[in-house]
Amino acid sequence: MLEFDQIIAPLSFDKFLRDHWGKSFVRMQGPADRFKSLFSWDELNTVLETHRLMPPRFKLSKDGQAIDPMRYITPPHMGTPRLDSGGLAVCLAEGASLILNDVQEVHPRLRELMQVFQAALKTDTYANLYAAWHTQKAFDLHWDPQDSIILQLSGKKRWKVYKPTRLHPLEDDIEKPAQPTGEPVWEGVMKEGDAIYVPRGWWHVVHPLNEPCLHLTVSLTPPKGIDLLGWAVSSLRREAVVRAGLPALQDAAAQAATMKSLRELVNNVLTDQAMADFLGQWDANIGHTPHIRLPGSPYEQFSELSDDSMVRLATLNRLPLTPFGENFEFKAVNKLWTVPRALLPALSHLHNARASTVAELSAVLESDAARDDLKKSLAVLARSGVVLVEKKVP
Repeated sequence: MLEFDQIIAPLSFDKFLRDHWGKSFVRMQGPADRFKSLFSWDELNTVLETHRLMPPRFKLSKDGQAIDPMRYITPPHMGTPRLDSGGLAVCLAEGASLILNDVQEVHPRLRELMQVFQAALKTDTYANLYAAWHTQKAFDLHWDPQDSIILQLSGKKRWKVYKPTRLHPLEDDIEKPAQPTGEPVWEGVMKEGDAIYVPRGWWHVVHPLNEPCLHLTVSLTPPKGIDLLGWAVSSLRREAVVRAGLPALQDAAAQAATMKSLRELVNNVLTDQAMADFLGQWDANIGHTPHIRLPGSPYEQFSELSDDSMVRLATLNRLPLTPFGENFEFKAVNKLWTVPRALLPALSHLHNARASTVAELSAVLESDAARDDLKKSLAVLARSGVVLVEKKVP
């Protein structure tokens, strides 16, 4: 699997973060075979033949207009709707582009690639696949509400990229960005092995060049200021004055007193440490990868844990452990858990992307009592589905 440094070469990771991440467009040219191993035309054929893909997961678009699914999906009154290969071929011959969203969910290699992006940039990721054959564009000039890194897998496409007309626009923004009127900051041809980074809000339009072409758009959703503020306000639900009704029918003095209390609570939660705490929670909760281990997992999940038992987090990237008195707490499977401070070094090592043995987790603890508590705690978490227990090391 490619490392992130290989994907953005010849840029270094430090230069990418310093000069471009969240700031500016950049093109990263590479050898023609750089992304050949990620996904091929044969693999696309197999996915389309063996998966029942329906809109909006799978769709066709031409010159900014979605193609009516009835043209390439069999009608429901003729049995279970399926891809109509004849209708698909006609639509593509007429200039439509093929779009397969969340393609990482149907291809293990692309799922691993998303884990590479997620680990490097500390953000949730997903991938959409675009295929085209003629000269008609799939979409009109537009901007996306997420950052994107585009990998040209096969063939060529011409891109025009424009600076944002509203800095850092939101998908549900209160003001709509105006279309750009100036010249593009970059107009050029993406060739096999090339990559570009398009920050959120940068306008672009893409034209195929009358040859088969295939590219992967990796979408990235890093945290924003509005996310931090939402997290901070949500954490104030512990406070009675936040849960209480507003004194809407009382006098100005009562309303001012309530405002003073709320303002003080907000100031108290937005400490200098708040961003670090929020980012820790964000990292813990970004997209996880399901790990299915049938037929053994229904037996392993409730088995007695030993030193060579392997465990990993199920639906969390890592545990969002926060101090709570003398202990630590975290939320998982719609429940608030409290764990002893002594177990923190071991529980901090739990991760979704990798499995650890109980012995490896226990090795960082200082006492036999803590190691016994760890086994008991892991068993409880396993029975609740917070952790997965995998087949023991042979």
